[in-house]
Amino acid sequence: DAFWCFVGFMDVVFANFDMDQAAMKTQFNQLRRLVEFCNPRFFKYMVMHEADNMFFCFRWLLVWYKREFSNDDVLKLWECLWTGLPCPNFHLFISVAILDQQTDIIIENKYQFNEILKHINELTNRIDVKCTLEIAEAIYLQIKAVEYLPNDIRQIIGMPISDTENGEEHSGTGTDFADELYELVRKPGNEKRMEEQFEEACERSMFLNYT
Repeated sequence: DAFWCFVGFMDVVFANFDMDQAAMKTQFNQLRRLVEFCNPRFFKYMVMHEADNMFFCFRWLLVWYKREFSNDDVLKLWECLWTGLPCPNFHLFISVAILDQQTDIIIENKYQFNEILKHINELTNRIDVKCTLEIAEAIYLQIKAVEYLPNDIRQIIGMPISDTENGEEHSGTGTDFADELYELVRKPGNEKRMEEQFEEACERSMFLNYT
């Protein structure tokens, strides 16, 4: 049973291993938008500390939390995710839920990108799968209940696109604020910095522990 579960898992995530990393980068962008919408306090902190690329979630998204939970717990999680309910991309809400639980720790300790990456990778077997699933579902239901939901969020959760998009002003921190903040902290050499962070996240995520 475990073997066939793993085969099924690989069928779902095979695109994550493409050389161009296009599938992973799409998920990073979608996760960034969800965090901006759902957790503006944490999003603002990440932007100010140049960590909003979400690369520290690399391992979570690459293998769908396989390294974060016990075998029994990860199979429970996968069974839930394979249903496609309550929405497409619900695996991203698992990340949002875990980050929601870690927000105070990260902000109070004033973690930078490398420290966030280290902290995230050291959460293995320290995450309550039941609690996380409940939080993830609650966040999804709160988003779905928003009257004017931006179309980019609608796409992520599989809702029909609205003909008239009136929801931007309701979208977490707000697009204008996010754009201004983004421009404020971006400096020359940002592309090189992001490339280095991506490579570090990839390398660090291949190992259980830091040396």
